[in-house]
Amino acid sequence: RVESETARMTRLVEDMLLLARLDEGRPLARESVDLSRLVVDTVSDAHVAGPDHEWLLELPDEPVLVTGDGARLHQVLANLLANARLHTHPGTTVTTSLTRDDTGAAVLTVADDGPGIPDTLRPEIFERFARGDSSRSRRGAAPAATSGVGGSTGLGLAIVAAVVKAHHGTIAVDSRPGGTAFAVTLPVGSQTTHSAVKSNA
Repeated sequence: RVESETARMTRLVEDMLLLARLDEGRPLARESVDLSRLVVDTVSDAHVAGPDHEWLLELPDEPVLVTGDGARLHQVLANLLANARLHTHPGTTVTTSLTRDDTGAAVLTVADDGPGIPDTLRPEIFERFARGDSSRSRRGAAPAATSGVGGSTGLGLAIVAAVVKAHHGTIAVDSRPGGTAFAVTLPVGSQTTHSAVKSNA
């Protein structure tokens, strides 16, 4: 138990340090990132971590490339997938799709057919330490913020939002009983748009 708590505290400190760096506006790496390959690799990892869920992929025929920090974008998707896995029942289908919108921006969506996010949690879903009702069983609860690896720190979705914002992208969530979808939109090149975090719920 002590070892487990030590690992959790280490993750918490690492997550807080990352958010502090993002708050300070420290630049992220800028490189060409193949989102198609990133999605395949990250969903494969999620399948290993959650074999009791059904993991689906929807990818375009051509690779989708963006300019950004590959490690942080991997963290974004890993957190979203872990969020779906940890807060939905076994047998839930989680679909990760990658497309381009009318402007050419990359749109990465993680959707599940789980119970949805409670109305009381939706306004603060991207806030730090936002957590689901602790009286619920973890797998029975609706999605809440998770660290994405080995347990929740309550910072997972806050990190997702901060990393997306640092890439001058947007993130939106649409949730209702029977389904939740997180959609991340990222500009493809160096000419970026104004950053925002919004909720469609």
